[in-house]
This record gives sequence, C-alpha cells and structure tokens, in this order.
Amino acid sequence: MKILLARIPAEGSHYEGSDPASILELEGEPRVRVEGEVEYHFYAQRVSGELVVRGSMEVPVALQCARCAEFFSTTIEVSDFLRAYSAPEEADSVDVSEEMREEIVLHLPVFPVCGEACKGLCAQCGANLNEEACRCEKEEKPDPWAALNELNL
Repeated sequence: MKILLARIPAEGSHYEGSDPASILELEGEPRVRVEGEVEYHFYAQRVSGELVVRGSMEVPVALQCARCAEFFSTTIEVSDFLRAYSAPEEADSVDVSEEMREEIVLHLPVFPVCGEACKGLCAQCGANLNEEACRCEKEEKPDPWAALNELNL
C-alpha cells in the first residue's frame, strides 16, 4: 500500500481497503495458506517531517495444526499497527507494504492449534486421534519404582 503524501491534509487522513495476499510473500510456506486479501484500516498524519501511520489489519488464513497436522481456518488480526516513516517535503509517497507484511508474519502463531480439545496424532502409528481411536498395542512399561516397593524397611 502506498500513501501519497500530497493528498494528506494537516489533520490527517483515513485509509481503508485491501491489498492482495501476495504482499505477504507466503506462497512457499507449506503450513500457511492465505485465504483472502489483507484488509486494513489506517490513519496517517504528517508530523514534523515524518508520516505516522496507525491502525489495524486482518487477513483470513488456513494454518496447519501443530498437534493433528490438519488445516483450520482463522483470521490473523493486528490491532496495534504503528509506524513512523521519514517523509521529507520532496517525497511523493511512502510504501507501507513491507511493514504490513512484517507485522502480520509476527502475529502468526508459532504452534497453531485447531482447538484446545485437539488430541493430536498417535506417536506410534500416526493416526489422527480426533477422528479414530489408535489401534496400537499398548506395551506395559516397567515401573521404575517397583524395586523400591519390594524393600522391607
């Protein structure tokens, strides 16, 4: 998104709209699928040779669950976008796309989970425990405290 400096009045200006998902540069990321455009609501004002931009953004995405590996839909919301850009009088515009991308990527969860009740995958056979019960044989592990239970003190 480019903000044309000549069109900003002294009291500032509101900008609402959307940018294509391509500004996020997430096409090669296997665990994130962008499902729509980046919606933004910004307020920009020139202050002492700088352009101050603040506002919010949101983008619909599908993330791969860290427990069960299934994709689920959610919305990444950024409500505290705030940046200051150098804006000398001879400048025509300021491009805020890179900072928009950076802020959204920083808001992506490191370990996304489709739900708190997600049971994940079986560590032995890989079955999705949300959809089916595991058919693995449960092996009895030796009790490390069994020898202490035999002590007669």
